[in-house]
Amino acid sequence: MRLFITSYQKSGTHQIMPMFVVRPDVVDRGHSNWVDVPERYGLNKEINWEGVQETAQNLRLFPGKAFGHIAYMPEYAQVFEETNTKVLFNVRDPRDVIVAEYENAMIKMSKGDKSPLWNFYDKESGKRIFEKEDPITDLIILAAARWPRWLGWLDHDFVLKVKYEDLRLNTRETVKDIVEWLDYSEYSDVDHFVKKAKPRPKNPTFRKGNVGDWKITFKFHHMELAEELLSATMERLGYVW
Repeated sequence: MRLFITSYQKSGTHQIMPMFVVRPDVVDRGHSNWVDVPERYGLNKEINWEGVQETAQNLRLFPGKAFGHIAYMPEYAQVFEETNTKVLFNVRDPRDVIVAEYENAMIKMSKGDKSPLWNFYDKESGKRIFEKEDPITDLIILAAARWPRWLGWLDHDFVLKVKYEDLRLNTRETVKDIVEWLDYSEYSDVDHFVKKAKPRPKNPTFRKGNVGDWKITFKFHHMELAEELLSATMERLGYVW
């Protein structure tokens, strides 16, 4: 059996990846998760079909276990079905993902790095996202445009949704569910995986990984905007307001 782990960026893969020692990373060359992003960010919103084919081939050929921030495409799902691959879809409360994006960017900017994740130029404001007074609003807008492109993974029985929060707060029970679902001798030692399901502070992308950071960071207008734009995604992922 093959195993693939996919996740939306900043969804806390520093927990689930060490459990399975997955490598190599597979890069999504199709860029499908950007097609619904507002025009003002000046991004290429066309699916790269040659990139889709390249990504599908890489997903077909990886040996045993691999990881990637791979948004849903029917072409990718077909590869997993044909190769008897099980997929763990690691998800996290989109509001906490937004906070993780923001905090990570602020740390990088404070160190002189002007190109943190998603620091796009906004043609309407004449500024990059993290040069604005309120970048969180932009991150909510981007999240609302991008998350739906990942949700197709939830429609397949070869995919198991794994909530970051469950793995962090109810580790043993969640690991037991994963192991039972995988139903393979290589993945039968619950204690082994529980021990590995811990954040690694030396990971360069690890910050705090707290659950519910959005309640502290979001201002009222952020909560209103997130509820307006992300409600359907939140419900589909199994999160409540």
